[in-house]
Amino acid sequence: MTRLSTERWAALAGLGFVAAYVTAFSMGIEVGPSDREILDYYADSGHRAREVVAFFLIAAAALLLLLFSHGVRTVIDRAGPGGSSAARIAFAGGLAGSMLILAGNALSRATAFSASDADFELEPNTRRLFENAGFLLFVCGALAAILLAAGVAVAALRHRVLPPWLGWASIVTAMPLPLAIGFVGFLVFLLWVLLVSGVLAFRQSPG
Repeated sequence: MTRLSTERWAALAGLGFVAAYVTAFSMGIEVGPSDREILDYYADSGHRAREVVAFFLIAAAALLLLLFSHGVRTVIDRAGPGGSSAARIAFAGGLAGSMLILAGNALSRATAFSASDADFELEPNTRRLFENAGFLLFVCGALAAILLAAGVAVAALRHRVLPPWLGWASIVTAMPLPLAIGFVGFLVFLLWVLLVSGVLAFRQSPG
């Protein structure tokens, strides 16, 4: 794989990550808070099928984030030994974020998969527990992504592997990521991934 193709593949992975995540959340999966609303929701095969589709979309997004992070690490590594620490930090954040999103996705969608079993008897509090645990894993994934943004910031501002303005944008992105519990930080992160993907797609690879 050439250097140019590495950058292009990283850019495509970043775009795919955003597209898959946005598609999953645009499906409008919302379960009411009451016991009756929870039971009625999962008794509907259409609702369960929608959650299954969302599960695979979010899983694909998490794996694409991992590929994106690997591509970013490869680009930063070109700075030589000085940039290797930033590259490792960025990849560690992307790897941890991807794994936590995968785990949270599995917990959040476990109720829909289980409810398809005729022998399964749904208890609303069990669904609430799984949903909250999955959401907290998602928040932890967003927090881990701070390392990905931080690695890019160091690479851009200190080693000049990427445009300096991207480094400042990475710092701005990392700051609201703790607000991922309200999805605000993660929305900013999605925009940042699009920005980095655009830079990588049009970046001239060094000879």
